[in-house]
Amino acid sequence: MIRIIALREATALFRSPLAWSVLAMAQFVLAFQFLAQIETYLHFADKLRKMPEAPGVTEVIMTPTIGVSAVLMLFFIPVITMSSLSTERRSGTLALLYSSPVTSWQIVAGKYLGISALLAVLWVIVALMPLTLAWGAAIDFGLYLAGLLALFLLMSTYAAVGLMFSAMFAHSSVAAIMTFGVLSGLWLIDWATRLGQDVTLFNYLSSLNHFQRLAHGMLVTTDLAYFMIIIASTLYLTTWRLDGDRKPL
Repeated sequence: MIRIIALREATALFRSPLAWSVLAMAQFVLAFQFLAQIETYLHFADKLRKMPEAPGVTEVIMTPTIGVSAVLMLFFIPVITMSSLSTERRSGTLALLYSSPVTSWQIVAGKYLGISALLAVLWVIVALMPLTLAWGAAIDFGLYLAGLLALFLLMSTYAAVGLMFSAMFAHSSVAAIMTFGVLSGLWLIDWATRLGQDVTLFNYLSSLNHFQRLAHGMLVTTDLAYFMIIIASTLYLTTWRLDGDRKPL
């Protein structure tokens, strides 16, 4: 049943103009960023050669491109996830799923995997674009793969948060706004530490800090645990919300 729900969700996403608009916009913005970073690298190439430990194309081009991709996900993922469960509830089709022999967890898992199918295409776009540099430059594949891992965990976390708010609200626009607000808050919550205040809790809650450490090749278990805890917690809350809907039936 999970496979059927995931296939249905992915098919609905790829048949909608919204998904293709998101993919086209992501391709345009990332291509612009990628070419701008190449131009910057070529402009400072002579100065970089004179440095004893000069950053290579991975640090100057690939890592910033992945960082821009992470910022784009703040805007794209709330739009992608907003209608997953909210539209089902508003149209009444969610009640049909409740009446079928499928658990709330299977519904959530299927929806999450269906959304992940579209996000996988976005992730591949980000992964392949910088990889073209391998034909003419030396690439630090360890740093490159660490950046892709960081982006994968960030996208998976954002999708879980978006699905949770889609389950909570019947209006997709409200779900998108709430998702964007929470994700932006997690991204910027460490501002207190940047202002010179030692706030350990805010520093840990910041998704930006965890993403940057992973993207720069520092594989720390606390960073991996941060994303896994949020994914597990939000998917559990989504299942709990659907279970609450089913009790009166």
